[in-house]
Amino acid sequence: MNKEKLEKICSIILSIIGIILVIDTVLEQFFNIGTKQQSFIFGYCIAFVLLGIKFPNILKRKYVVYPLYIMVAQTIYSLINKYF
Repeated sequence: MNKEKLEKICSIILSIIGIILVIDTVLEQFFNIGTKQQSFIFGYCIAFVLLGIKFPNILKRKYVVYPLYIMVAQTIYSLINKYF
């Protein structure tokens, strides 16, 4: 399999996992439905960093980076709610 196809497949997988994590966190944070998947989030972050190193162009794709931005915003919101 060539590098471009592998990069595209990895970016789609990262995007789907990121969207699932964002939805899961919104449900847990705002509606108290379900539990937060810490190990899944940790695995996503490791995969994001490793794939970002292997495929630098993957970070230029909007559908890969937007879920990460939303997760950062959710983390900031959660910290503000917890401490203020």
